[in-house]
Amino acid sequence: MTTYEVVMKMAAVTAELVFRDGQKENISVKVENNLKSLIGGIHELNTNVSRLLTELVEQEKSHGVCAEGEEDDSDEEDEESEEPQNSDEQPPVKRSRS
Repeated sequence: MTTYEVVMKMAAVTAELVFRDGQKENISVKVENNLKSLIGGIHELNTNVSRLLTELVEQEKSHGVCAEGEEDDSDEEDEESEEPQNSDEQPPVKRSRS
């Protein structure tokens, strides 16, 4: 008779954040080997990453740092047309012949 040993290892879901300067930060959440735990771990990882990114954005706003090619237009109003956009498309107005 042969005996088998079943080993349940802890698993983890991970994310890697790469900063603009190339520095990397790994974020991981331990999960069990079942679907419910995996889904919960993904939600927790999402929350942790969102919190970290929000903190980074707030730090950059306070230091006035923008990514290359980006403009900080959060305080500016759109200078485009002030007319509200009509969501119903209308056919163009017909011209009369003169």
